[in-house]
Amino acid sequence: MEIFIEILGYCGTALVIISMLMTSITKLRIVNMCGGVVTLVYCFMINSMPMMLMNAILIATNFVQLIRAHRAKLRGEDKTK
Repeated sequence: MEIFIEILGYCGTALVIISMLMTSITKLRIVNMCGGVVTLVYCFMINSMPMMLMNAILIATNFVQLIRAHRAKLRGEDKTK
């Protein structure tokens, strides 16, 4: 079981690192959010409250920013300004 937990941690870390290679901010946020969820589960399993808090905040931040970008796109606003 311990090896599964470690693999989960490495997978979450890999997703977060891969997200930084994305050229699209939307893809970056989605992949980063997925990595955050995996890492959040890992942190829960190892009982690391500070890391759980950080990942939960990052997931929420990415989610809110994705919603804002989507709403701006629907309104036809240019987010590159």
